[in-house]
Amino acid sequence: MSGASRIVLGFVALSSVFSAAGCRKKKPVITTTLTGPSAVLPAPVNGAGATRTSSQMIDVAGAKRSYLLVEPASLVTGRQYPLVLVFHGDGGDAKGFHERFPFEKASGADAVLAYPEGINATWDLDTRLDNREVKLISALVESLAGRFPIDRQRVFAAGYSSGGFLANLVACQKSGLFRAISSSAGGAPYKQALVFANGYTKCLGQAPVAMIALHGEGDRSVSLDSGRFSAEYWAYANGCQTEQLETTFYAECRAYRGCPAGKGVAFCQIPGLGHWVWDDGAEASWTFFRSQSG
Repeated sequence: MSGASRIVLGFVALSSVFSAAGCRKKKPVITTTLTGPSAVLPAPVNGAGATRTSSQMIDVAGAKRSYLLVEPASLVTGRQYPLVLVFHGDGGDAKGFHERFPFEKASGADAVLAYPEGINATWDLDTRLDNREVKLISALVESLAGRFPIDRQRVFAAGYSSGGFLANLVACQKSGLFRAISSSAGGAPYKQALVFANGYTKCLGQAPVAMIALHGEGDRSVSLDSGRFSAEYWAYANGCQTEQLETTFYAECRAYRGCPAGKGVAFCQIPGLGHWVWDDGAEASWTFFRSQSG
């Protein structure tokens, strides 16, 4: 995430939420150590198989938008495929982010991937209604579902930095589009039209969505608290036990307890990581997506 406005974005999001919620005393968080495998974030099962990559364009409300498509080299007859949208950070682009964060290393040929590109290397994270990025992502899902045998119940999003904020925003404003989202070095939605009973911001028609937040302890651009709060936000929105966590396969990650089936929430705090994606980020995200897909 580049630029002074984006550097403070995580702090702005948090301050607006906490101001609305007021100074509430929080109960201590209790972590349970599991003796068996985690149902939310179990051992990874990565995909395999060849893929091919191409640059594509889509017309959205008269505007040409570009994206990078990563598709299985060959489709299995009769099979439906998950779709994963992957969002770059500010100052980035689809090609460059794909080179540094190739999600297919985790998903293999078991999913269709699309890396959309922001206008002027950024995303609109502020517009509440008729947001151009929500329109883009919605149109892209529809277009790809018309070209590939996409399982509409397994559409996911993974974003980094402002792209992580975007994944949260689209999940909030376009309920039902994503089965689950992953946010790396990002944060929760902010300044939406409504508020929850506890003061957290809320979108019109918002529904629960499974969410995993991954954040480096050394992030000096978007605060660690921003990533931690984004998980807490969805845990509250989903009806999880916000003071109860449990261990997962990954030592860095904890999952909230008591979430509805398919609406799990997890937070991964990565030692030694700055403002970037975790080396295991794609693997953990893909594992989480699979676990929340039934």
